[in-house]
Amino acid sequence: MSHLKSLVKKTDVVTLPPSATVLEASKKMAEHLIGSVIVLEGDRPLGIFTERDLLNRVVAKGLDPQKTPLSQVMSQGLKTVSVHETVEACFKKMEETKCRHIPIEEDGRLVGVVTMRNILEWLTDQIKEENLFLKNYIQS
Repeated sequence: MSHLKSLVKKTDVVTLPPSATVLEASKKMAEHLIGSVIVLEGDRPLGIFTERDLLNRVVAKGLDPQKTPLSQVMSQGLKTVSVHETVEACFKKMEETKCRHIPIEEDGRLVGVVTMRNILEWLTDQIKEENLFLKNYIQS
């Protein structure tokens, strides 16, 4: 069992205020090669804006990315996980909430974002380690 602390990268979380436009968010996402930005008001996370939000709430509805504020199209009711939770518990929460990105908090402070890709990479590493252990065990 591994805790989310092992998945937290040493990079800053990309955030924007709710007044930022969809265009600003899209440029940040492209610049950082990420699929979401956390929408913050002060230190308080209000929501998340994802590639899915861009597609379904902006492009599909014909909104102007230069004029549309994130507050209008972000996903609200943001769920977070503690850095002390297990990867398995995080995965379960992501399945329950049908999300692919979830912010990680430590002592009430935003410290990272875990994605479904991070979970799958972790799981793949676990399987490789177990496979190697079993091969060594069988050969000895």
